[in-house]
Amino acid sequence: MSEELLDIVSENNELTGESAPRSKVHAEGIWHRTVHVYVFRKNDNVIEFLVHLRSKLKDLAPNKWDTRFGGHIKAGASLEEGVWAEMKEEIGLDIDLASLIVGTWRKSDKFPNREFSLRYYFEYNGNLGDLTFNDGEVQKVQWMNIQDIKNGMENDSEKWAGGVAGFTEISDYLSENLFSK
Repeated sequence: MSEELLDIVSENNELTGESAPRSKVHAEGIWHRTVHVYVFRKNDNVIEFLVHLRSKLKDLAPNKWDTRFGGHIKAGASLEEGVWAEMKEEIGLDIDLASLIVGTWRKSDKFPNREFSLRYYFEYNGNLGDLTFNDGEVQKVQWMNIQDIKNGMENDSEKWAGGVAGFTEISDYLSENLFSK
């Protein structure tokens, strides 16, 4: 199987018209795009996030809990196509793109991983037993409320792929957009 190609973007998130293999993009610090999808539900007016335990084989943050799904946008694909593909691959959901809440872009310059991530939010009210983990990236999933996630990140940070500051930004954005309407 050939390695996936990623579209290259400028440091201002503008497509350059060029693409490169993922390994080269990461080795040389080339700017590229990803999508992050935060799956949530409202349970008695409390927001819960679907968190997952990342595969032991992941190159970044293996065997750690994560609050987001998603990944790299393959060359030539739209952001929405990337979201749809990642959700299908990682947890077996065939999502309706119209149901997504589109969030904000995040620029992350952690050389050699330099990326722009568009954040999306997806409300899921189905059964966890209906989810499938076909691509080997996810070990298991569970629902957690915002405070329990923050407590976990503060008290056992080595068990989490992200940090409290970033998650607070995500949860605040969702809370403002869900409950301010």
